[in-house]
Amino acid sequence: MTYQLRFESNAFRADSAIGKALDALQRTINGAKRIAGVRIKEEEVNRLVRLKGVNQRVFARAMDWADNDFDQQISDEKWGWKGADKPTRRKNGQIVTEPRDIIDTSRLLDSKRREDVNSSVTEFEWTAPYAGGVHDGYTAKGGGVNPARPWTEETIEDLDEVIKTLFEEGTK
Repeated sequence: MTYQLRFESNAFRADSAIGKALDALQRTINGAKRIAGVRIKEEEVNRLVRLKGVNQRVFARAMDWADNDFDQQISDEKWGWKGADKPTRRKNGQIVTEPRDIIDTSRLLDSKRREDVNSSVTEFEWTAPYAGGVHDGYTAKGGGVNPARPWTEETIEDLDEVIKTLFEEGTK
């Protein structure tokens, strides 16, 4: 069973509104310069102009960050396992205890697919047939319970702070 995530942003509508407001502000500034001789520093205008498209840029960068962080979560040695009191021999021959990463044959890690559907929608999918079971846990045919290793949760939890930081960087 594959595992999928979809992120959607309203960046286009927000950027469009910002763009319209900035265009109106630019017209006002130009009029004030002509009529009253108002002196406005070019750096202030440039700082405002950088706001155009900031939401879409931030969303794209946040999705790049998430893409990398999902891989890191799978690779981190932090996951528990049933019967952790004794070592396990993985299919790749490695002997592991606990905590451990969730890489064995690398099929899960390598199965990640990212599709940027458009500038405000990005989808991630892990196509390994056992991806959903690894993420959410499962009960094997023999009755053994395999624990959930939800590698996407921490990334999702951290995303708001990452977006905030990227937005602050993008508006400087």
